[in-house]
Amino acid sequence: MINLVNFTVNNLGYNSPVGLLLIDALARNNIEVPRLCYHEELSIAGNCRLCLVEVKGSFKPAACCALNINQSMQLFTNTKMVKLARENSLEFMLINHPLDCPVCDQGGECDLQDQSYVFGGDRGRFYEEKRLIEQELELIRRERENLLNENEKYRQQTT
Repeated sequence: MINLVNFTVNNLGYNSPVGLLLIDALARNNIEVPRLCYHEELSIAGNCRLCLVEVKGSFKPAACCALNINQSMQLFTNTKMVKLARENSLEFMLINHPLDCPVCDQGGECDLQDQSYVFGGDRGRFYEEKRLIEQELELIRRERENLLNENEKYRQQTT
């Protein structure tokens, strides 16, 4: 027999098996919570800070990928505090993110872009120049050329 815990989300009652992470319990109950860094098979990082929820009795939002579900837990996923915290996290991630979505390799399959459309704000507060990464791109180009040259040498030796 599976032991279940009861909890509320936005004043609606739900239940879930004991021992689950809060993000997994919410997903089992079809409650959408944004996430970028969480994966069931990896260790918990909590770096993206998008899975924030408000826990009754707490003064700040909590990352639900790092919390276990508890009996009688009261959660809120749509309060002003949670929405503002998610918008701020997304805005911080996008400060130095390049603005090349139309030509990006992700080609419309970008989780960050999807999350910012749904959970982000409609304007930013940062108007400074974005950081250019020309040096890093040049390093990648040189490393790629070296790798291609090494692969070509290897092929010639083996044929």
